[in-house]
Amino acid sequence: MMRLLNKTKHIVLAEDIRTAETLAEKAKGLLGKEQPEALYLETRFGIHTFGMKFSIDCAVLDDSFAVRALRTRMHPNRMFFWNPRFSRVVELPEGTLSHTGTAIGDILALE
Repeated sequence: MMRLLNKTKHIVLAEDIRTAETLAEKAKGLLGKEQPEALYLETRFGIHTFGMKFSIDCAVLDDSFAVRALRTRMHPNRMFFWNPRFSRVVELPEGTLSHTGTAIGDILALE
């Protein structure tokens, strides 16, 4: 696993971020998890929280890993769509974005 860093704010957003690479991994996402965890995936179709037991924060990134859209406290049974030219998404435990001060334009990195 990797760490997710906010290079603009010089802060760690997640110590262990999992990457969903296959269609099955992307479709499942965080479903079935008892606790939220950090997840990185690439999709242009949006995400959902149907069937999840907790709320999450989401950041949509461009090809340079600059934050282009944010959704905080995305409760279960919701959908989130964004401009389809952006395909990188990180899902994080609720409160991560506000706690770290992550904002539109910040540059993130997976290391």
